[in-house]
Amino acid sequence: MKFTVRRATKDDMAPMQGLWREMMDFQARVEPRFRPNSSPAGEEAWAKHMLEDAFENTDWCVFVAEAAGPDGAGSVVGYITGLLRTRYPVFEPELYGYVTDIVVAPEARRSGVGRALFEALKAWAREHGATHLELQVTYHNPTSQAFWRAQGCTDFMDTLWYDLAAE
Repeated sequence: MKFTVRRATKDDMAPMQGLWREMMDFQARVEPRFRPNSSPAGEEAWAKHMLEDAFENTDWCVFVAEAAGPDGAGSVVGYITGLLRTRYPVFEPELYGYVTDIVVAPEARRSGVGRALFEALKAWAREHGATHLELQVTYHNPTSQAFWRAQGCTDFMDTLWYDLAAE
């Protein structure tokens, strides 16, 4: 599959929303504690967040992968979002990048789209002075676990869950 990676624009929001929903539904299937808002409220809240926070903030980056169709028109087949974060002052290093989302359309998986999106985000983070990247992966998602490990990510911290309602 031939594709290009570029900075996303607000015009990419509609196809990104569809990909976002696919990712949320998948995550909810593999981990029941992952509970995104139902459709269309979830998509509306995500789009509002993206338009008001990510696209208007230089500490955020959004990249899309666009595949050319037979008619020459491009279609968004994946996206990645990330932001710069600062550690609490008692820790070093201070500035790091955080990957918030990555999703690739089913028909574009295993074609290098995810890797290319991650490469774009890594370059952006380096340009902005980040020393490393962090991200979270659902424990019960072996596909995503394998993808991130293939990118060179290693274990750092475990996020644990305690259900107060279960007491």
